[in-house]
Amino acid sequence: MSQDDESGRRVLEDVLDEVLSFNYRSLRTLRDIFLRPGAVARSFLSGDRDTYTPPMRVWFGVVSWMFLLSIIWGGFGEVIIRAFLAMGQSLDQIIIAGRRDMVAMTNTVSAVAGTLSVPITSAFILIGIPILRRFRPRLSLITATQCYFIPVSALAVSSTLFLLLSTFDARALLYAGPVNFVLVFLVAYPVIRAGFADSTALALLKTALLATVIFILSMLANIVTFMLAIRYALEVVHPAVI
Repeated sequence: MSQDDESGRRVLEDVLDEVLSFNYRSLRTLRDIFLRPGAVARSFLSGDRDTYTPPMRVWFGVVSWMFLLSIIWGGFGEVIIRAFLAMGQSLDQIIIAGRRDMVAMTNTVSAVAGTLSVPITSAFILIGIPILRRFRPRLSLITATQCYFIPVSALAVSSTLFLLLSTFDARALLYAGPVNFVLVFLVAYPVIRAGFADSTALALLKTALLATVIFILSMLANIVTFMLAIRYALEVVHPAVI
């Protein structure tokens, strides 16, 4: 690699690292979270902090990308409306019945949901860490946290892709739940086998519990975020005077 190429690579890495907490090592980590999750887990369980970027940092990077991409897909307000439409419920009719302006409501919901999404999701997701730690009580909190965020990061990537797909077809959101759960299970299983269960049967049981907890916490975070955003929008966007 030439000196110019090396300099260019470092500049790009610095930009990604500063803006989105991402660098080339993070991209390799993200790749292996899907292809070799057990290897990522064993790396942190063995005390290796050089091979992979901490998965918790990768997760924050993915969530940052999700927020930036939301600007392209119309904001979280549009996502909420598409989600309601996909479930056969017309949120726009609810808004119109309340005499709220659709554009104002969508913009307000998008702004509030975008602001609240990361802190609320983080608060809910962190609740699940003690579950994994109980599988191996002597494991340090930091190591358990990094192993926990391996399947959580995979879930964040999958959720982002489904949000993007929903811009083309709202029905894609109907498949997000089952696909995300299966993905979390498949990624979490090698992690559990890497250092949290001695037998296949026990690993399957622990994986099912962990995947369920992560999935429920993620869903609750989304519901709370969207409900708060809608509630706030209904408060600040006043009914039209007829």
